[in-house]
Amino acid sequence: MRSFSSVQIPYQRVAAEQIKFDVAIIEFVGIPYTCGMTRLLGKLTNSTIPLISMSSIASDFYAERNLGSFHHLSYVPTIFDGYSNKMSLWQKIDNWFLFHWTVLQMEAALTERAKGFFRDTYGEASEGLVDGCFRNLSLSVISSNALYFYPRLLGPNVIEIGPVHLKTPEKLPENLQNWMDGAEKGVIYFSLGSNMKSKSLPAVVLDNFLRFFKQLPSGYRVLWKWEKDGNIPGQSDNILSQKWLPQHSVLAHPKIKVFITQGGLQSFQEAVHYGVPTVGIPWYGDQNTVVAKILDAQVGVRILPKELTSYSKIESGINAVLFDRRYSDNMKKLSLISHDFTSKSMENAIFWIEHVARHGGAPHLRPSTADSSYFEFLCLDILSVILVITTVVLYLLYFICKFTKLLVSNYFSSKEKKS
Repeated sequence: MRSFSSVQIPYQRVAAEQIKFDVAIIEFVGIPYTCGMTRLLGKLTNSTIPLISMSSIASDFYAERNLGSFHHLSYVPTIFDGYSNKMSLWQKIDNWFLFHWTVLQMEAALTERAKGFFRDTYGEASEGLVDGCFRNLSLSVISSNALYFYPRLLGPNVIEIGPVHLKTPEKLPENLQNWMDGAEKGVIYFSLGSNMKSKSLPAVVLDNFLRFFKQLPSGYRVLWKWEKDGNIPGQSDNILSQKWLPQHSVLAHPKIKVFITQGGLQSFQEAVHYGVPTVGIPWYGDQNTVVAKILDAQVGVRILPKELTSYSKIESGINAVLFDRRYSDNMKKLSLISHDFTSKSMENAIFWIEHVARHGGAPHLRPSTADSSYFEFLCLDILSVILVITTVVLYLLYFICKFTKLLVSNYFSSKEKKS
């Protein structure tokens, strides 16, 4: 089976050798580029290349609505606003407007940029290759599931496969293994991922963390992902800092008690998989929604970036997760459920990709809602007709009653005059 996952395709070679592709897989933000490229390559080889959208966040909001899985925005939060699926009326209104504004703005921007790419690379006539690309999908594969987001109505062409990046942890380097084994009471793991770096934290925030870690009870240690050479200025003896840490293997260690994380989905999935309660510090993007899920599932707490300048916020947040067994117990329960999903993630992903490739697409999975509007999906057309008919019938009944009353009144009036 031939497939590609990037627009950087050797165009001339495909044309010369008549290379045919069975399927194209692309991260959902690149849909206009890859869709346009599949159409271009399909013309060269006289073939149609099915397109699969792949999402590494908890929702593929472009693909889902174009594949017929409408978000019910009173119960499904956007991935940017930090709401749970239990929203107040005002949060629902904000969620509704934010979703539509974000999706429409981003979709328009991505389409325009893709048109510019094809226009500059292949000539003005190629702009049309991008038109309608968001509706040209066969399948959406999401590397998550309801455990890490919220249950919602999805059509058969939107597949939540669960995390596929989890793997058997490798053996820890000897220095890390010995240092973590030597923590009598446990280890706090502090990592803000690859985009937000600890070295970029303001001095007051670093001082607050260093102060808190220094005052931990004897027997606790801290493993800190620090992106500079050497130790953190002012770090205490119970802190081990390194520029890179094997996160899978670290979280799998039995001495890990708390994971301080930026709230990335993959980090959250790893924390759940290994049963480690979390302190989430969301900075941007989908991290707000991931940390909102952490709160909703009661497997950790949230500290907002602006609150990091407060020592008491850091102290109360970390202490809550470190010493309140409720968070640890809830995370262990969630971890058991997670293992049921994770055991079949890669197998499901392979099955669905091969299914689309084998059958040249998946129109048989496409519900008719994919070609309907919100007005039709919410049955407002039906309700409108019912409302109009009901109004007409009530008006006729009112008119008949009024006319009957007038006739009766006239009849008795005429009898009174005669008498």
